Amino acid sequence: MSLLEAFLMALALSVDALVCAVICGKRRLAPGVRMQQALKLTITFGLFQALMPLLGFTAGKGIVSLIESFDHWVAFALLAMIAGKMLKDALCGDNAAPVCAISLATVLTLGLATSIDALALGFSLGLIYNSITLFAIITGLTCSALTALGFCAGQWLASFSRLDRLLNAAGGIVLLSIGIKILLEHQVFA
Repeated sequence: MSLLEAFLMALALSVDALVCAVICGKRRLAPGVRMQQALKLTITFGLFQALMPLLGFTAGKGIVSLIESFDHWVAFALLAMIAGKMLKDALCGDNAAPVCAISLATVLTLGLATSIDALALGFSLGLIYNSITLFAIITGLTCSALTALGFCAGQWLASFSRLDRLLNAAGGIVLLSIGIKILLEHQVFA
């Protein structure tokens, strides 16, 4: 696989993480928490996107075949839970004060939910290539860079406090849409 092909696949895999980073970055964080939150998201999302293809590659058909019948439901459920909280906040939350950082459990959940497709891709690439280490590194770095950019964009959006409820609702709808897209890609509704 060429570097261009690896980079384009990495970009495609990183789109969900980028969107989640914008949504997470939209929270008005206390100044001392911003960098910590950005690093937590960037490292977690990048590691998940790098490790999941390697896991799929090394685990082979055994693990992929065990979860492929329901992996899309897992991703959908994780995204729907977070989207539901965002929609609840949009309807009845008052976000006037800076909020605390997103918990590590939530960040890990988002990292897993946005990287499940990388597991299947890693398995698929294992059928074609002898090694995908370079691809995994490119994917992790690409995802980390897009996550950092997304978080910064979200922080910029947070400065428009009048839009808080609208942005929370939009973020919840986007996450739910990503979950529904995953279900559609697996032809759940067909």
